[in-house]
Amino acid sequence: MGRVFETAEQPPLQKDGKPFPPLADFGTDFVEHTTGKTGLPYYEFTGNLNKSESDSREYRLIRLPNNLTVMVIHDPTCSKACAALDVNVGSLADPPEFQDSIVSASVSVAAVAGTKKYPKENEYNSYLSSHGGYSNAYTDLEDTCYYYEITYDALEGALDRFSQFFIDPLFTADCTDREVKAVDSEHKKNIQSDMWRQFQIEKELSSPSHPFSMFATGTCETLSGAAKEMGVDLRERLLQFHSKYYSADIMKLVVVGRDSLDQLTEWIVTKFSPILSKGLTKPLFKGHPMTSNETGKLVRVQSVRQQRVLDLTFALPDVKPYYRSKPTRYLGSLVGHEAKGSVLSLLKKRGWATSIVSGRSPSAAEGFDMFKVTSNLTELGTKHYKDVIRIIFAFIQLLLGMKPQKWVQDELRRIGEIEYQFMEKNEAVHLATTLASTMQNRYLAPEAILPEAFVIHDFDQELGEWVQGFLNPDNLRIMLICQDFDVDLDKVEKYYTIKYRVDPIPDDLMKDLSGPLFYKDLHIPAPNQFIPEDLTIKNIDRSAEPAKAPTLLKLKQGLELWHKQDDRFFLPRGDLRFLIETPRGYESPLNSILNQLFVMIFKDSMAEITYDAQVAGLWFDVRECSEGIFVHIDGFNDRIPRLLKIILEALRHFVVDDTQFEVYSPELRKRLDNVRHLEPYNHSQSNALFLNQGVMWRYSDKLKVVDLVSKERLQSFIDTLFELTRVQMLAMGNFTEKEALDIADIVIDTMDSKPLPEYVRCIYRSILHDPGCYAHHERMPDDANVNSSVDLSIFTGMTDNKRERVVLDLVSLILQEPYFDKLRTKEQLGYIIYGSDRKYISGHMALRLLVQSESSPAYVSQRIEHFVRGFRQRLADITQKKFERYATSLRVNREEKLKNLSEEANRFWRQINTGYYEFDRIEHDMKTLKTIRKEDLLEFWDKYVNKETAPAYMSLTATMWSTKIVQPTDEELEQYPEIILGLHGCLRRDGVDNISLADISQLVESAVEDGKTETEALDQLVDIYEKRVGDSSEQSVKSVVEKITKQESYVRIALEMAMEAKRATTIDATATPCNGTQQCNGANGSSAKHHHAASDGEGGSCNGKSPASGTTTHEAEDVEALTRDLSSLKNIGAVKTPDNIWVFREASSFKATLRQSGSPIPAIPLVPKYT
Repeated sequence: MGRVFETAEQPPLQKDGKPFPPLADFGTDFVEHTTGKTGLPYYEFTGNLNKSESDSREYRLIRLPNNLTVMVIHDPTCSKACAALDVNVGSLADPPEFQDSIVSASVSVAAVAGTKKYPKENEYNSYLSSHGGYSNAYTDLEDTCYYYEITYDALEGALDRFSQFFIDPLFTADCTDREVKAVDSEHKKNIQSDMWRQFQIEKELSSPSHPFSMFATGTCETLSGAAKEMGVDLRERLLQFHSKYYSADIMKLVVVGRDSLDQLTEWIVTKFSPILSKGLTKPLFKGHPMTSNETGKLVRVQSVRQQRVLDLTFALPDVKPYYRSKPTRYLGSLVGHEAKGSVLSLLKKRGWATSIVSGRSPSAAEGFDMFKVTSNLTELGTKHYKDVIRIIFAFIQLLLGMKPQKWVQDELRRIGEIEYQFMEKNEAVHLATTLASTMQNRYLAPEAILPEAFVIHDFDQELGEWVQGFLNPDNLRIMLICQDFDVDLDKVEKYYTIKYRVDPIPDDLMKDLSGPLFYKDLHIPAPNQFIPEDLTIKNIDRSAEPAKAPTLLKLKQGLELWHKQDDRFFLPRGDLRFLIETPRGYESPLNSILNQLFVMIFKDSMAEITYDAQVAGLWFDVRECSEGIFVHIDGFNDRIPRLLKIILEALRHFVVDDTQFEVYSPELRKRLDNVRHLEPYNHSQSNALFLNQGVMWRYSDKLKVVDLVSKERLQSFIDTLFELTRVQMLAMGNFTEKEALDIADIVIDTMDSKPLPEYVRCIYRSILHDPGCYAHHERMPDDANVNSSVDLSIFTGMTDNKRERVVLDLVSLILQEPYFDKLRTKEQLGYIIYGSDRKYISGHMALRLLVQSESSPAYVSQRIEHFVRGFRQRLADITQKKFERYATSLRVNREEKLKNLSEEANRFWRQINTGYYEFDRIEHDMKTLKTIRKEDLLEFWDKYVNKETAPAYMSLTATMWSTKIVQPTDEELEQYPEIILGLHGCLRRDGVDNISLADISQLVESAVEDGKTETEALDQLVDIYEKRVGDSSEQSVKSVVEKITKQESYVRIALEMAMEAKRATTIDATATPCNGTQQCNGANGSSAKHHHAASDGEGGSCNGKSPASGTTTHEAEDVEALTRDLSSLKNIGAVKTPDNIWVFREASSFKATLRQSGSPIPAIPLVPKYT
């Protein structure tokens, strides 16, 4: 049995007897109503919800008879509707005997298992996908939030299916078993994540008397393993958990739709009233995760990535009830400030830290809170970690001595009021999930729900002093997180195998923290000079239709200026973005990292000035890119010109400071080195991009030259960086045309550069691939990661083909859900699985299929290929009704109304920066969509994706191999089909390491020749294994045999595929031999037929047809023109497999053999308004 935790009927008293404010009143101002059609009762809040003045949505707060509270939101312009239901029970409520994994499993199972009303597995997700939607869920300490998004016209059906999760879930046995694997895969994905590792250490070192101390995410061992050990049915436990805790009383629902409030209310009351009311089932736990036994400790934790983090955690009482004054926001704003006089300013001056964040910890729940101060240290700062802590405490003592300042709170309140008054519209699903979670605060009054994230109501000096008082050394835990320590880490955490060490806080440090500390450079910040004053809207004509494109004001050598005054949102906001094109920034790997280092140091040097601007709602970013330097400023337009001048003056005349260079040059190396710890799918994506983008420097290229970086070289680079420039600019929002021209003059005058000639510009170019199958194999640079990844791109024509790009959008939309359902939900290949499309600028389009998995990439590749082969039939079988539904979903997705200025600016900037200038792309695509028939999908598929019919099939697979998996040698790649390699990998994963590739190949061949079934062949495999097993225990042998003989085992599936492929090649071998004008079939586990370019490069093709079969004469000639002698690829180390796939390990050598595209041709004439 697990531990038992003490619960309470009511929230326990606060420390020092501080009383809680009263609970929110959800009764007095609620008036009973009945729905119009069904006559069902509900209660509506009649008070003022205090909606933002700029919010065009309509809100209604209701309570159902079962005590489910609902925020109903009518958005007349939304393209996507959504719903979010937050259940106020999370991992803290998990049964201890399952190591806090039940909630994770229940969330995962509920998403795919059916319900009593909709028993078909995956019915919910299938419905969402066919209507352009998706679903997701997350679990927190005391919340589990389910949510989905869908096209606005399909909301009712989604609500009906969604509601059944909370009324009659099935939790079928098959789904339970599979989703336990999904939970396990998610955990393994997180094993190398320092964020998850730190969180687990915090739990490990918390009070064992509190459920916060339990493991929270789940593995096969903590779920099915624990159930088996206890002799219980895991599915029954999931049902029991659901039955015990899932009460309407602790649920908060938010629904956003285009339908009227009355219609939405009708649906909600009808569909969600049947959820049972079981009372307040959320457990309240006594105590605090950080007691006196847990504080006073110095914890050293080994990280995966290169980092040096100092984390100070203070135990706080529950402060969430005090939402009116938000005392931790006041504290966090001062301790985490970055302006002159702040903690960070002094730490930077000494070269000890690069950032600081402070505030209420996300690891909090009803009954307890924590306050964190987290700083990223430099190498020198790590050596001086005690001094860093002394400085932080000196500032805290400064705050304690002067008591909470009303002017600081007033400033925060004013900023919040402005932000809320002129709030921009955001994603509906973000609004829904945020509100559903916010509504769970039992102290939050109905009228305070909507403005909660922005508004501070009161200044409570006594409360502020009380909270500040908990920031003392007796209430502190220190955590140092680094890769290397000069002391032995003597403990290992169970689930992540994290090495760590716990010691008392050193006596000398504790003594200093308990006494007075003073640093003359520390003081609270001066009043914020960036708080906007002029909030006037300059365009007040709301009758005109918004312009569909910006206006080109100027186009001359050195400047391209676009402008659009806000005629859609009518807010005092601006969005200014410009690209300073300079050829020096990306001309070599060394220049690339010098540019990166320059931007890092520049942003650091600007922090003291720009931090106030960001606090006041004026955000800016400067980043390096392949074209040069990109600058982006957005927020309240009143102060944008002022901030712009400050940034440009500093950028143009920047001098590198010695301390900053000493801090950030190692930081640059650290960031480059940390890339290797990214997830395998990140590496696959990066490699795929490298093989499709003309000029791109990889992190490995940069690491090779990072030692050449010096302060003198960096300064020389900066001094010449802006000698030749071209500025491409977009000014949008609350700016007049004259103001946009003035802003452009500021930029040009300040940069004071010579114009960059057109022929010197860094134009984005794409790689143009040849017909054929190509695969890049690479070892994972992080040898501790158990996962591998496969990223398959099947090229589907050129991006400039305006009709086919819409067909690809539609095919991709239809494919996504069945791909996920097949490989993730049913086969459980891995946690990260998705299908999408990619359109390269002036290059190819591609259908992309990605899987990250613990399985062999060879097996994963074959399962992807298997799905692709089978999906053709799905397209062929699609009904007209379903086709129209998908087309409608695509239309709704593409025509989604712009919600804010940033979205509009992003859309225009993408067209400007890529060089297409196709501002009417959506309108054009939607006109094209109306002309597309369902037959066009199959024609497109056969033209590009179907290997048997595609006249010029092209694919590229970017594969990352975990070091835990044996990667095939070149000789093995040449000798064995991929499915044989995949079967071998599946056997090794399940513990069979005594059967060779040759054994497997011979077994498959003889089994097919002898006419054996797959089951008979599998029995033969088992016999071979058992005869060679050696000294292994009988139990371990039995366990291995059980794994590989399960009906759904990967070994069984791989064996079936291998035998199917062998039968196909045997049949082909008896067919009419190739005569040189026909294509030749290859022995491929994924298809018995191949396209011409995968042959030895001497003409002909490999799909059983002549080159012109199924194509026009011109198409056949084009195919022949693209064909080149691929046999020479062997000279750069590539290997041709029996499946006619060219496998290469050195990406740059292969890339160098390919052609590049030109730049896009503008869709419109570029004629400026002013010459």
